[in-house]
Amino acid sequence: MNKLIISSLVLSGLLYANSSSVSYEYGAKDYKNSFSKVDGKVENINISHKISNHMINFGYQGDNVIRKANFPSLDVEKYSAKYIYKLNNKFNLKASYIKIIDNLAPTDQGKVYGFGVDYKFSKGYGAKADFYRSDYEPFNVNQYDLAIYKGFKADALKGKITFGTKIIKIDGDTYNPASPAPQQYNFYDKSYNTTFAKLGLNYNGYVAGVGAFFGKRAFTVLDGGVKVQHHAMEQDKTYMLSFGKKFKEFDIVAKYSFQNGKELPENRDDVDSKVMALSLTYKF
Repeated sequence: MNKLIISSLVLSGLLYANSSSVSYEYGAKDYKNSFSKVDGKVENINISHKISNHMINFGYQGDNVIRKANFPSLDVEKYSAKYIYKLNNKFNLKASYIKIIDNLAPTDQGKVYGFGVDYKFSKGYGAKADFYRSDYEPFNVNQYDLAIYKGFKADALKGKITFGTKIIKIDGDTYNPASPAPQQYNFYDKSYNTTFAKLGLNYNGYVAGVGAFFGKRAFTVLDGGVKVQHHAMEQDKTYMLSFGKKFKEFDIVAKYSFQNGKELPENRDDVDSKVMALSLTYKF
């Protein structure tokens, strides 16, 4: 039913879109020192439409993780929708939504709602403010994002640098993980504050990006409200790299991300996860 609804919305949007794009991303995951996770794959499909002052994005993410012997594999599907309204040349409004389907975690059937604003000052400066409400059972998460950015240009080089913070508040006391982990985990830390920095560059169609998070975080909403980390994992270090080439109708980008943290219910420290991915985008 969810796929049918998304397909209908996408097809109707294509009829009226001024410009559109379709992207497909495939990534391979690798885990180190995890209680049960070994490796896996992730697929992302995103469709964007621009209609006058309106931008609409539909997304699908599918994760499959192989776990150690006698552990069932982890299968996750996430559906997202994002809407941006360009009020004028300086002010944008945003709303987003994510639905989670997970065969093991208690955050199955979770929903994430997002609202935000983006204001551009003079000389390339701008600021963003976003609020996200993650609705799980038997707890919820409120996240507040604040960021400032600066665009710049030097001959053929264009870039954008962003600094920001994420304030995360857990509203609830317990998390009930899948067996054979402990039957109940009590949240000891319910408040997180992490900072981040990102740099994106474009030189004659060649694009590169680097980013990092500093400080502990959990249940984090990412990428402007279209991705969420819904498992009880307390991330401490995160680094991201990307490099690719933009063509007239196609973009191709290679991506790498590294995360280190703690699996909370299993009380497992120093857990690494790495993802290497390739993204293809067709613009029409």
